[in-house]
Amino acid sequence: MSREDYERISAELDAARQKDHPREYDTLSPEEKEALLYWIGHAIQAAIKADDDHTSYGLKFEYERETNLHVSNAQFKGAMLVAGYVPTKPGEQNWHFMIQPAHKESRAARKNQRTHDPVYRSAPQGEQDPQFAALIQAALAFRKGSGVIQ
Repeated sequence: MSREDYERISAELDAARQKDHPREYDTLSPEEKEALLYWIGHAIQAAIKADDDHTSYGLKFEYERETNLHVSNAQFKGAMLVAGYVPTKPGEQNWHFMIQPAHKESRAARKNQRTHDPVYRSAPQGEQDPQFAALIQAALAFRKGSGVIQ
């Protein structure tokens, strides 16, 4: 179903000449796609209402902070479609989704933070995911080998 959503919404946006078109997702290497989809699958979960505080543009920065892998807003939007998340308003440049963080933090922990720690992350704060770390390293190695500058 998610690949069909990707194709359907991308086709609809072709006619509209959408800025940050989700088809840019196809420019990512298989290693980059795997790391990005893993992050989405572990950092984000479906919700009954849209997250009005986080757009595709903001979420891509959450991903970049955790991985040091740059993706464009367009690539992130495509990945969200492939992962099965449909935007609430596809015609907008920065999409909102019916999502919530997969890992909840206490209100007290968030209130006492002095720096911006991501709300969306692949594992609970302070925990490491060796499988995800390996995916990140593979994507970074691909970029280094292909001459992509971070």
